[in-house]
Amino acid sequence: MPIGYAKRYKHCSLTFIQLFFKILTGALLLSLISIVEGATVWQLYNHCSSAFVQTYMRHANARGHQGSHCLTDFLVQLDSQGRLQLENAMTGRFVCFNKRQRLTVRSEGSDEKCFFRERLSPNGYTELESAWRPLLFLGFNRKGRFQDPSQYKMKRRCFSFTKLHREVTSTALKHCSIDDTSSERSQQRVSEADRQRAIYDAVRESLLSQIRALP
Repeated sequence: MPIGYAKRYKHCSLTFIQLFFKILTGALLLSLISIVEGATVWQLYNHCSSAFVQTYMRHANARGHQGSHCLTDFLVQLDSQGRLQLENAMTGRFVCFNKRQRLTVRSEGSDEKCFFRERLSPNGYTELESAWRPLLFLGFNRKGRFQDPSQYKMKRRCFSFTKLHREVTSTALKHCSIDDTSSERSQQRVSEADRQRAIYDAVRESLLSQIRALP
């Protein structure tokens, strides 16, 4: 085979393999994203009210039940400054402070008064400090109503939460609660993702072997 022809053949082979590899990678990534897409969800158990934080319309309290996911599930994401927001997973409304340092629920959460920082108490419980104003903590009294933040040192238990954390698929979020069937489906989706990763690794290794074998 002429040298010039061999070089062109090798170049075309490499180009084809690289293009195929990019297409395979892109397709796999899109597939994996659709399989494992979901969100981080918190439920906050308050140790003063012995119930869960919930939002309903424009109100928030700590009288919720663990199974009432439509009311008690909060989407949580950290920003670049380590701040978090409590966004109801179904309504998209945010738990915020207002100018009078009282609790409110808003449809738009970009205001600094809607951001919190997670702190750990000496007992290992979660405390939520306002990112807007230091030493302003979120709390609820025994009846589940908003606790005056000025009582933080005297009634610290009312500002303590046990955080229930879980990962939820985007499909499950739309239905509020997760039953055993949807949990099994979630596990099956993760297993499918693992299977596709294994296929991807095998094809990738095969392509790399072909590249290494080229003269």
